[in-house]
Amino acid sequence: MAKSKTTPIDSSLRNRTTLTGAFVIAAIALIVNANTFDHGYVLDDLSAITENWVTQKGTESLGTIWTTNYRHGYWSEPGSIYRPLTLSLFAWEWEHWPNDPRPAHIVNVVIYAITCAVLFFLLLAWFGKDRIWLAFGATFLFTLHPIHTEVVANIKSADELLATMFSFLALWFVWKNKGRNFSVWLGCALLAFFLAVSSKESVVTLIPIIPIAFYFFSDVSWRKSLMSAGWMLLPFSVYMGLRKAALGDMVGKDVVAGIDNVLVNAHVLDYYTTAIKICGLYLWKLIVPHPLSHDYSLFQIPINGLEDPLFWFALLAIAGLIYIAIKGWRSKQLFAFAIIFLFLTFSLYSNLFLTIGTHFGERLLFLPSIGYCILIAGLLWLWSTKRFTLPFELKKSALPISVLMLIGVSYGFKSFERNKDWKSEYDLYLADVENSPNSARTHYRLGMAYMKERAILAKTKEVKNQWLRKAVGELKKAIAIYPGYADAQSELGLAYQRLGYQDLAIERYQTVLDKKPTHKVTLNNMGTVLFEKGKFEKAEEFFLRAIESDPRYIDAMGNLASCYGTTGKYGEAIYWFMKAHELEPKNASYCYFIGITYQRMEKSDDATKWLERAYSLDPSLRPKAQSNN
Repeated sequence: MAKSKTTPIDSSLRNRTTLTGAFVIAAIALIVNANTFDHGYVLDDLSAITENWVTQKGTESLGTIWTTNYRHGYWSEPGSIYRPLTLSLFAWEWEHWPNDPRPAHIVNVVIYAITCAVLFFLLLAWFGKDRIWLAFGATFLFTLHPIHTEVVANIKSADELLATMFSFLALWFVWKNKGRNFSVWLGCALLAFFLAVSSKESVVTLIPIIPIAFYFFSDVSWRKSLMSAGWMLLPFSVYMGLRKAALGDMVGKDVVAGIDNVLVNAHVLDYYTTAIKICGLYLWKLIVPHPLSHDYSLFQIPINGLEDPLFWFALLAIAGLIYIAIKGWRSKQLFAFAIIFLFLTFSLYSNLFLTIGTHFGERLLFLPSIGYCILIAGLLWLWSTKRFTLPFELKKSALPISVLMLIGVSYGFKSFERNKDWKSEYDLYLADVENSPNSARTHYRLGMAYMKERAILAKTKEVKNQWLRKAVGELKKAIAIYPGYADAQSELGLAYQRLGYQDLAIERYQTVLDKKPTHKVTLNNMGTVLFEKGKFEKAEEFFLRAIESDPRYIDAMGNLASCYGTTGKYGEAIYWFMKAHELEPKNASYCYFIGITYQRMEKSDDATKWLERAYSLDPSLRPKAQSNN
């Protein structure tokens, strides 16, 4: 393919245009998502950040982060996720801004803006500088697409952002290397791709994109392009070696629960027909991203067989796209490349080849959506130029550009509005109960939000009970959808307990423990209600069982210590308060209760030491008389 010669003036103008385009793209990303800056922590932010003791130790825990599974600092069970670079970022953020989500949200949006700008450079490198408007149009749609709101607005999804940003850089560096054996560009690509897979491993699907991009957009031979892709196996192998050392094996030991993936309990035929229907739903959400929800679990998307017309619609759509891709392969049609990109990067999430931890998640379309955006931009480009070989003329393309702007602005408005739902857990769950009304989990989470974010802050008992009754209503809906939902049963018991219906609470707790005797939250809750009823020895038993289920379960430790203190077993109380304090040294309440227990033991020096430590951590604990002095 011959390249046209350009004058220095032409080259300078193109460079300025390219930089301007990248700047505009980054600015759009920042403007549309700036309303997430004052959002709080939501969803998996809890397991990755706010209740993760490894993350909260800051950068001193980097050694632990790189040698253990992703949720090591949250639970004691084996895991199957290894994303050390992402956790390293969270640890750094917590070290500098502890318990402050605002900087982390700003970081997410900045990474997103950079990612979009790098995508523009990558597409421009692939398509050629004569197709700058095609590259800009595809990136413009990607930047504004509402399907990305979960990734940008949820701090935890920095894993997706980092992985995608570093992957784009790796692909761009590989392209600059142009199939040479080794160069600085290839070295940069190796480093970037290692950082990408260390953020989220699923970007490995981009490795086969390398030779495919060379085939469609360059004259580089298959041998050289395959060698370029082969180089990327080196950083991936290093990552897999670290992963094996951290998890004990390549796969890990997580078991996919039915509440997470409805396909787990489906028969073979129903499994694949439902999986194909869900793939069709993914395609539809790319085109019409409404309504959006953080959760589509049991039974928002029901299991189906051959009788479901949605399965046949999805099958025909997928078959049609595959036909277009095959037909366009020989002639190197842009549409064929877009479809291949979409299918390849989505393949690991389809549940057609392996069962993953969810049957549907909007965040999983973040990378595959690039294929869709290239497809739509390509259609508009073809409309404007009639043939891809003809130059793009701005004056003759008013209508296609207007359509592009209309789609982009509509997407941007939807993104901006959807971002507001992610402000807090309460806002998100309240919105998504409407968006996914048949999901047991959305009702469960809204019930939890009523208890945690509303009832607990109520200033009167009457208002508190109103919120608790609302929680009971949502939790009952969750259980009606999925009777085996242990977490919902347990939290319903807690709502009853806080309303003063202790016997109803015990009944719910026992229902859970009959099926899941090691359910730690229920064991702890059962202990607290027995403590309230004055059955201290029985309460101790349940607290100990909860700790046995999770040796780092701080709430159960504090409750057990309080139980021992109430019954005069001060030595045991001190021991368990100390254990809780070791795990959470900045929690003033444990220092305070250690001091109070020492007072009861008439050890005044020890009592004073621990009480002063508690007051320094939380001055509100100091008695008013002392404060006035």
